[in-house]
Amino acid sequence: FDGIIGADFISAFVVELNYQTRTITLHDKDTFTYSGSGTIVPMGLNVQGHPIVDAAVTPVGGESIAGKFVIDAGSSMPLALYSPFVAAHHLPGVDLKTIPALGGAGAGGQILGRVGRVAAFAIGPSTLRSPYAMFSEDKTGAFAAADVQGNIGQPILSRFRIFLDYGRYRIIFEPTKELADPFDRAFSGLVIEAEGSDYKTFRITDMLDNSPATEAGLKIGDIITAIDAHTAVDLTLTQIFDLFEKVATYKLTIRRGDQTLTVSLAPRKLV
Repeated sequence: FDGIIGADFISAFVVELNYQTRTITLHDKDTFTYSGSGTIVPMGLNVQGHPIVDAAVTPVGGESIAGKFVIDAGSSMPLALYSPFVAAHHLPGVDLKTIPALGGAGAGGQILGRVGRVAAFAIGPSTLRSPYAMFSEDKTGAFAAADVQGNIGQPILSRFRIFLDYGRYRIIFEPTKELADPFDRAFSGLVIEAEGSDYKTFRITDMLDNSPATEAGLKIGDIITAIDAHTAVDLTLTQIFDLFEKVATYKLTIRRGDQTLTVSLAPRKLV
C-alpha cells in the first residue's frame, strides 16, 4: 500500500465501512442522519487521533471486565490486550492453551506476547463468542499502555457495518449476519516477508515450533516461489496470509539455496 488515511481526513466526513461489500462511503458530516438497526457507541479520541470506545472482555472461566479499547482497523488480530491489563487480571488464565505471537509489529516495533482465546467480547449489546486474543507481554511501547486495555481489530470490526462519526464523537455498530460466525482461523506457523522491488520474493523469516510449518520441513530463509498452481508473480503477501488462515493443504514450491523443493503445508487451528 502507499499510505495511511488518518484522523484529519476521517473527521471531515462520516465514514461508512462495509466489509461485506468491501466499500468505504464518505457521507456529508453536516447532513448525515442514521436510521438503521445499529447501536450508537460514544467514542473518544486519543492524542494520535485513534478512536477509543468502552467494551468488555470475559476471560475463559472468569467474569466480564469493562475497559477502554482502541479501534484498530489495520490489525489482523481480533483482540489485543495490553500488558498492564493482562498482568492485573492474570490473563490468559490457568491451563488455557496459547501459542507465541510471531511476526506481530506495531508503530513501536516488534510485539511480544501469546495468542489464545477469551470467552467473549462485548461492545454495546453485541457479544462475540470465543474470539482469538493476543495477550501482550511488552514492557514498553503502545502495547504496554495503562490508559486503555487493548485494541479491537479487523476480524471483530468486519462483523459490523461501521459508521465513524468523529464530529459527533460516536461510532455506529450495525451487526451483520456474520456476527455469530465462529473465529476459526487456521495457523501455518510461518512468518513471511515480501522482498525485492516488486515485493514478489516471499521469504520465511521465522517459524513457530511444533506447527504445520515445522511439520512440513520448512526452514527460515526458504523462499516460496509457488503455492499450488499460483506462482509468486501472481500472488501478494496479503493473499498468502488469507490462504494460510484456512484449514487446507497446499503444495508449496520452495527455493532453498540452489535447491528447488516441493512440500505440503496444512494450516490448522492451534488454539
